[in-house]
Amino acid sequence: MLATPVMQLRQIRPPGWLPPWAVAALVWNLLALLGALASYGDARQAAVPATFAATLLRFVIVHLPLNAVSLVLAIGFHRAGFRRQQLLLAYGAVLLAFLPLLSIWHSAINNLFSGRPLAALPALLSQQSALSWWFDTLVLTLAFGAHLAYGAWRHAQAQALAGQLARQGNLALRLRLLQGQLEPYFLSSALAGIGQLNREGLREQATRALARLSGLLRYALRASRSDWQSVADEIEFLRDYVDLQRLCHGAGLAVQWQLGDDDWADYRCPPLLLFPMLERALSTRPQQLTVRIGTQQADGGQQVLAEVSYVTGGHRARSAGGDALAALAERLAMLYGDAARLASHADGDTVHIRLFYPVSRHDD
Repeated sequence: MLATPVMQLRQIRPPGWLPPWAVAALVWNLLALLGALASYGDARQAAVPATFAATLLRFVIVHLPLNAVSLVLAIGFHRAGFRRQQLLLAYGAVLLAFLPLLSIWHSAINNLFSGRPLAALPALLSQQSALSWWFDTLVLTLAFGAHLAYGAWRHAQAQALAGQLARQGNLALRLRLLQGQLEPYFLSSALAGIGQLNREGLREQATRALARLSGLLRYALRASRSDWQSVADEIEFLRDYVDLQRLCHGAGLAVQWQLGDDDWADYRCPPLLLFPMLERALSTRPQQLTVRIGTQQADGGQQVLAEVSYVTGGHRARSAGGDALAALAERLAMLYGDAARLASHADGDTVHIRLFYPVSRHDD
């Protein structure tokens, strides 16, 4: 059964957060320690016989009701939330329930440590002065306000974290969708070429193209299940796809690969990141094609640079290729923000499509 959004929000706790009652217990015990140190120091200066252990025990016992108050407030704010109409009622209930308890407890502890006999509850209540009642009211008010403020802050942090997790989930889903959009372009182009071979009666060539397509689909399926692939695998995929296009459309395409001296097996890239640029170029049926992949230094650090340059073959680019480039630009923006960029420009009959993104390696 799925939890409601409110229940999911309450279950979110950033790492390292202590529950409110534990924080309050630490605070009260720290105040007890400080009070015991001050009282023991005063007793030493006044030459009053006292031990620090007994003084500390007394202050810890005195603060036990305040620990109980904190536990009740922590549970109440966690379950009831922060509805404004209930806060005043909760504050009144805390005063009515715990203010007499504090007064009775303080009187009983004072009698116990002073050697006086315990009295009935009305007598214990009457032993507290007006100043003591005012001080206990102030302490309860501060405790209530502190729990309210701390609980509200935790609630706001949990909401922010829940929003961040939701945005990350939406981002991951959107990236998967953008990545999945590449497969229809890939399939439509390949299947159209194989269909043309069949219509022309080139059965053997069509069979080889189908076998090559099967290998490409296996890689595309494997890549769609992961967030990263090596640049070397992507390059191999591009080579196989070019070979498939040659089988489908003839061997007139001249391709030049400029891959630099880097060990591309150590470099990572998102799956099928470079394919849309190649598909855009091949959609024009070019006669010459250059694929260049290397690295460059930039202000933000080292970058992987991929460029596809082609001389148009007189065919108009299919719209699918343009859609894939638009999806690629959106994908880069979501993955890298301003650290990556996709651009294209024409130099006479030659079109250059250039992409760069920050370097990442498998051991990063």
